[in-house]
Amino acid sequence: MVTLRPVELRDVDALYGFRMDEEVMFWASGGFGVAMHARVEIEEMVKSQKASGSSRVFVIEAEKDGKQVVIGQISFRDFNRINRNVTIGMFIGDRAFWGKGYGTDALEQFIRMLFTRYGAHRISMDTFADNKRAIRCYEKCGFAVEGVRRDAMWTMNGHRDQVMMGLLSADWLKKQGDMPYYL
Repeated sequence: MVTLRPVELRDVDALYGFRMDEEVMFWASGGFGVAMHARVEIEEMVKSQKASGSSRVFVIEAEKDGKQVVIGQISFRDFNRINRNVTIGMFIGDRAFWGKGYGTDALEQFIRMLFTRYGAHRISMDTFADNKRAIRCYEKCGFAVEGVRRDAMWTMNGHRDQVMMGLLSADWLKKQGDMPYYL
């Protein structure tokens, strides 16, 4: 359904366009945070990507009108290679792909990559409590709610609770059943 690949300079316009969409950025960050990067800042972020770095951005591609197009972004940050813990974030920026399983597919592929290629032990993520669609997606992929920080996130609509979620490699492997995890 989707393909993940490291971000490239050719993706800057698509990522910038997503960040200019107020509704996309509301659900991605509560309307603040990375919502208003200048195009040149996105370009610099792309140029600074290193495969061995503690953070990395990937684009989510899907087929649209017979060709592959960028529909969103998925990334990791704060990868601690000693503890093997990492924090991730994602958004589907093209609203035509909302609510159709593309985010779940992207997240499942990304989890597989982090546990198998990067050797992660624990993946963390968070969102604000009103983001029910995202929480359902994360839970479907195996994440568990680990806690709620009251009024910890500022959104365009005021303070909201922050839902903290996590997934351990052992729990993910159990969910895989007899399926080889390298497929």
